[in-house]
Amino acid sequence: MKIGILTFHWATNYGAVLQAFCLQEYLKERGHDVEIINYKPRHFDFGWNYLRRPWLLRRLRKDLLTQQREKKLIPFRNTRLNLSSRFFSTKDLLLAKVDYDVVISGSDQILNPSFTLSGENRPTSAYFLSFATKSKRIGYAVSFGCTDYSSDALNYAKKWIGYFDAVGAREDTGIQILTQMNYQGEKQVVPDPTILYGKGLFNRINIPGPRRGDYLCVYVLRDTFLIEEDNAVYIDELNNPVSLEDWLGLIINSRGLITNSYHGMIMSILNHVPFVTLKSKADNAGMNDRFSTLLSRLQLHDRLVDSIDSYKYILSKPISWEDVDRRIDAFRKEGASFLEEVLK
Repeated sequence: MKIGILTFHWATNYGAVLQAFCLQEYLKERGHDVEIINYKPRHFDFGWNYLRRPWLLRRLRKDLLTQQREKKLIPFRNTRLNLSSRFFSTKDLLLAKVDYDVVISGSDQILNPSFTLSGENRPTSAYFLSFATKSKRIGYAVSFGCTDYSSDALNYAKKWIGYFDAVGAREDTGIQILTQMNYQGEKQVVPDPTILYGKGLFNRINIPGPRRGDYLCVYVLRDTFLIEEDNAVYIDELNNPVSLEDWLGLIINSRGLITNSYHGMIMSILNHVPFVTLKSKADNAGMNDRFSTLLSRLQLHDRLVDSIDSYKYILSKPISWEDVDRRIDAFRKEGASFLEEVLK
């Protein structure tokens, strides 16, 4: 079966790239011909917005650091992802008359209302798969990045959500949002592709470094802070960026992880690394359900905290990894059954 995947593979984010790779490889190992549909609106290209909005130069330093991280991710995308030709808009996708038996939208926050309303500097139905008129259309581990869709986004989404033959949501609240959108098709909570593919991932990627180092790894997004540790390694927006392979190595080989990253947390869980997960702050609080949904299933909800202050106590608490492995395997089987059924 020929399958196209539409996701945020282009985002300058380790987890976004990794989840795209995992879904691609999972499907390939089951005999499918898989391609990542290389859709990325032009205004997400570095430098494009400065030509049209020169006042954005005030954030140039931050964007330059992001661009350094992007350069570290490009080799992985180019060598590991089976990319189609580039598409800049939903119109491009429609005109291309893409020829897939199935198109999968997801994973990641592809139905975030901010992208739905302004992903192409205007509302876009791309991730609702409006263009895939001849294909079966599936959502897999789609995330809304919020617990409550705005009325404008909800009204727009209602026009397109019915195009899906089935939708697997990544968070519990995603099912509620689908209900608000009046979605009538099959829907259930399924695991992120990195969980679906599981430890097979680490057999496919050459991860550097000793196993295991005597340091704490601090991986934070949209924030920076220091902890009271002499032996800490920081991965954040102020430190030199690393490759995806090095990012994995720094997490996997650490004696503990402090993070506010969903995929960083998953990497630690899959590799039995003790961790503390920091909740997103008020303006991004809607993203906390991705942590709660997974950690509740794994009975690890006490690892999710409001403040960094308690990190030493949380890291000192033992984890029954045997129990965690059993629960995550059960969740993985739910995702596998969902895909097996909808791909018939």
